[in-house]
Amino acid sequence: MDRIEPDQTPAEAWKSSLDATCNRLLSHYHGLLRSAASSTTDGGGQVGSDPRAGGGPMRDADDPPPPPLAANVKMTALQAKLSTENLCVASSNVLDLIRTLRLSVLLTDDDLIRAEEEEEALGMFEACLRAEDEYASLESRLMDLRRRRV
Repeated sequence: MDRIEPDQTPAEAWKSSLDATCNRLLSHYHGLLRSAASSTTDGGGQVGSDPRAGGGPMRDADDPPPPPLAANVKMTALQAKLSTENLCVASSNVLDLIRTLRLSVLLTDDDLIRAEEEEEALGMFEACLRAEDEYASLESRLMDLRRRRV
């Protein structure tokens, strides 16, 4: 059986489009933050666990760092750079959303807003009238029932 649903008003269509955009950007932002927070142990092992790889103490301040320490520093620097880039992309997406919201508010026509508000007010007024009619009919039925009892 087919359900008949009324067409969306422009405001409802805009709101659903905006919600979809927000959800998409937030899930993208969440993914970027998750990747930015990934740990260095995702590679399957720890650098420097092999005793043959070096990693002994530095005997002089001018000595280069031992190989495992240098590998950890490079990996951490790379992850920090990638995290920074991911956060920049996420921030750019959020700023795009803010610009879109501002533009849509500026482009929204005052007459259209007033017409939608008036339509909603008329709908509420009609609902109130129906409620009053229902109340009056229920009250009259109650009065009839009371008269019959007496």
